[in-house]
Amino acid sequence: MALDRYIHDLLFEHDCVIVPGFGGFLTHYRPARLDVQRRLIHPPSKDLSFNRKLVRQDGLLVDRVVRCEGLEFHAAKQRVDAELERWQQELRNNDRLELARVGTLFHDAEHNLQFEPDRRVNFLKDAYGLKPVEAVAVQGVAVPPLVQRPVVEAYMAGHERKGTMGYLLAAAVAAIAFTAATWYVVAPSGTIGLAFTGPEAWWRMDQPHYRLPGAPELALGPVEASIWTVPSDSYGIQALPIAGPNEPLVAVNLGQSPPRAVPESTAVATPAVGLRFHIIGGCFLEKENADRFVSELQAKGFAASVIDRKGGLFRVAYGSYPQRQIALEALNAVRKEEAPQAWLLVK
Repeated sequence: MALDRYIHDLLFEHDCVIVPGFGGFLTHYRPARLDVQRRLIHPPSKDLSFNRKLVRQDGLLVDRVVRCEGLEFHAAKQRVDAELERWQQELRNNDRLELARVGTLFHDAEHNLQFEPDRRVNFLKDAYGLKPVEAVAVQGVAVPPLVQRPVVEAYMAGHERKGTMGYLLAAAVAAIAFTAATWYVVAPSGTIGLAFTGPEAWWRMDQPHYRLPGAPELALGPVEASIWTVPSDSYGIQALPIAGPNEPLVAVNLGQSPPRAVPESTAVATPAVGLRFHIIGGCFLEKENADRFVSELQAKGFAASVIDRKGGLFRVAYGSYPQRQIALEALNAVRKEEAPQAWLLVK
């Protein structure tokens, strides 16, 4: 029987696949990463590990055999047990067991069971078909240094300009002043922050500005601040009457709305599809206590998890099963060995 093929297929749907009496295969999400030595960018994936403490029957693997081979539950369980016996025999004889498209189990120098996953298989369905791509280094681009002073002022500081050049500069300044007399700039606060009242005015801004040497700084004329204001509760791009009540509307970007506080989530993981029978071992008011109990059960070899939140209590299960018969057998074992008060939940 190709038990390794069933394990391979189940790992795409479940984060944990337990082989009864042998151990459990677990997947862990791993984000995209850069391999500097090989110059490759690897896509997101699920890393695979093996935990020989997870040996309790959860029915997932046997149920897969029942569905694929059309056997009764006990017949499927006997087939799985026979395959596991063959695995154990191969490990004893060769100290090595290869599972196709899953990984390799072997004994180290101290005869401890180790696992090396098949790196060619990515169990993350969202990354199906994605392969590593070559990482191409980007050559550095030289950025010229910032100019601290305007070109005109820096040039005139070291050279005395006379004659025709002086007249040309004076004419340029006069042209700018005449043109700027018609400009209006709206400040973000909603009031007019910059205006020109005549050709003799020079600009003033909140930030430090530059001017030609010798040019006088003249005060701005009075500004009417009640012409238009920014709506306080508007965000994004809005069409607003900036130019006046009888003028065309102007599109203005008022920025993004402030972030809203998100309440802390108390959501719990949804049980895998098909696992309807749950052995409940405890109900907790605090999520932290429920998570702590789950960690304790997992350390003992149970595939424990927080099933849901009912009546304000987080319900923790020793394990979840696809069939009632398997769940009842596991419930009897839990009541004898661990928790006499454990009970069965059907969802």
